[in-house]
Amino acid sequence: MDLKRYKKLTKESQKNNPTELEPGIIHDIRNTPEESTVKVAYEQLAFVEEIRKEKLKSYLFRKKIGTPIAAVLTPPCLWLDWLLMTMERASDDDGGFGITVVVMGIIYAWVTKPKKDYAKAYKTQLMPNIIKALGNFKYNVKGKINQVLMKPSKILPSFDRYNSEDHFEGTYKGSNIQFSEIELKKRRRSRKRTRYVTVFKGLALLFENKNRKFYGHTIIDYNKSKISEWFKEKTLDLKRANLVDPEFENIFDVYTNDQVEARYLVDPAIMEKLKALYEHYNGKGISAAYYNDKFLILIASRDNHFEPPDIYTPATNPKGLEDLKKEIEDVLDIGDHLELYDPKQVQAEKSTKQVRAE
Repeated sequence: MDLKRYKKLTKESQKNNPTELEPGIIHDIRNTPEESTVKVAYEQLAFVEEIRKEKLKSYLFRKKIGTPIAAVLTPPCLWLDWLLMTMERASDDDGGFGITVVVMGIIYAWVTKPKKDYAKAYKTQLMPNIIKALGNFKYNVKGKINQVLMKPSKILPSFDRYNSEDHFEGTYKGSNIQFSEIELKKRRRSRKRTRYVTVFKGLALLFENKNRKFYGHTIIDYNKSKISEWFKEKTLDLKRANLVDPEFENIFDVYTNDQVEARYLVDPAIMEKLKALYEHYNGKGISAAYYNDKFLILIASRDNHFEPPDIYTPATNPKGLEDLKKEIEDVLDIGDHLELYDPKQVQAEKSTKQVRAE
């Protein structure tokens, strides 16, 4: 099945099963039977499964003939590289050589093109429809969270390059929700060259509600050394939060400029959810920040998320759907918890303390 045929079938499916919500208005899939959401998504997967079979057949054919072609061309290419290298040494020329690398690169690109075509079809043609079925998020494979929204959080490392893919966005209970896979790189210079080193790779989740503004700035970070704690207090202009859970404080450090509000925000429920996210994504670390009208979570992870299954794996395999559904449900759980935050309670406690002090 080619892409044109797939697009036609997708439009017919959407026409027969129109969504009642405009794109980006999130519906709560936790209240929908598991078999129902998976069934709708499965119908979309059935379309792309035909593409997978077609591309797998093409890939296996190219691999079968590409291997002997590479074996035949490698010796003469190596000989030409050796000859060019010898001539370069004799003439003191600065010319280059690398025929073997170029030829092998061309063969590899030709052989693996069906795999790349399948991955592209999965993300550009299938994922938007899957996401509509699993919560009605808007999806953009090359989208990103505006870095201007994240920089004031005080948990982003210093970076010079910001890359992003698989961007999800929607509105849920008055909050704008965005999450995507991001990579931040820092420029490193030496005498001979400039290179970019990854300082963060993982997931970013941003919750924003214009009708709810935090009084202070509170961040949650992995428990590090005493020197790191002292450095954070000095550079971030925040103080360690006075919490009453020693077990939690053995795992996380909390810094804030509003002790009262921090106790409302960093309660056992939100910490259990953050730890669950960390374990689910097999992250190397997790940090979060409450600031202005935003709540940002960063989950460090070396895994590539939201990727299509391997071309050898049937697209209709339910595991990928179940994992994605679980990720979306975790995001909605956090949205529910943030909705419970009431600034009036924080202000009332502050007023009571002020009266007692007077």
